[in-house]
Amino acid sequence: MSTQHRGNLFDLMRICAASAVIFSHHFHITHTASPTWLHSDMVGGVAVMTFFTISGYLVTQSWLRQPKALAFLSKRFLRIWPGVLFAVLTNVFLFGIFFNSMPAADFLAHPDTLGYFRNLLLIRDYPYLPGVFENNPIKHLMNGPLWTIPIESLCYLVLAGAGLLGVFRSRWLAGLAAVAYLAFFLTARNADLTGEMQHWFEYPAYFTYGALIAVFRDAFQARSGRLLLLLTPLAAMLFFGLQMEHTAGLLLLPPLLIHIGSLNVPALAFLQRGGDPSYGIYLYGCPVQQSVYALWPDLAFIPSLLLSVALAAVAGYASWHLVESPALRFKRWFRRAPVTPQAAP
Repeated sequence: MSTQHRGNLFDLMRICAASAVIFSHHFHITHTASPTWLHSDMVGGVAVMTFFTISGYLVTQSWLRQPKALAFLSKRFLRIWPGVLFAVLTNVFLFGIFFNSMPAADFLAHPDTLGYFRNLLLIRDYPYLPGVFENNPIKHLMNGPLWTIPIESLCYLVLAGAGLLGVFRSRWLAGLAAVAYLAFFLTARNADLTGEMQHWFEYPAYFTYGALIAVFRDAFQARSGRLLLLLTPLAAMLFFGLQMEHTAGLLLLPPLLIHIGSLNVPALAFLQRGGDPSYGIYLYGCPVQQSVYALWPDLAFIPSLLLSVALAAVAGYASWHLVESPALRFKRWFRRAPVTPQAAP
């Protein structure tokens, strides 16, 4: 998303979510056992759920403002692909060459290096590069988080397809379609029932819930507090009483996240004035973490984590100002043209 949401907390929430992904991954990258009381992988999962919920909420509003498939998909492409392009280029030509046990010429000519550029297709992820981070606990891993980008892209395509089918012409029809998918997920692809997490179904469920709230945005904003009072004890019963953590999370997290994100907190506005580095933090977190460990393998966990977050934030702001924000300027080509009244005959 662009930085047009300065009156709310969505940008700040995405920055926190991207940082939480780094925190979650740092245990694996440094081969550090997480405390017994902390489910570190759940922290990363909730962070990604946050991204998908906010995305579903905001991009659905974009469709409702301008229900044109070409314009919608073009704007989504401008938001996602330039950042991925620059990340892939730096992964190969900066991190890949500097942190490699192979000669640069051999590395660049390697089939797996050339195959890494398939990440630009946004169809599936290719997170490994040959010869990189050879002495790290997870050797050859360059950019693990890329795997969520194709899922996000699929959500955009499905939303545009639903729009072309006329689903959004009636908010009740759109709501029924969203509830139908959520019901399908909860009954057929829910890890609480199947025992297996299926991210290609679970994260789109959060996107769908965000889209559902967007369709009924005015009603939600008027009643979100009361809705959360109703959903919180139900989610607590599911989570603690029935150990249905995935069901509880889907029930409560999307309305809670959008309720918080919609708040206007002037005291926090200064944190969002520098742009939106969240996407860049997400894209560069893993290679930065791998680099920090490669350079300082004996650095304690907390200093290593803080250094990784700080450097990823620098990369995120650089990505925003040098790549993402300039690319988003092309969105004006797809804005709805003002309607000129016809002259009377």
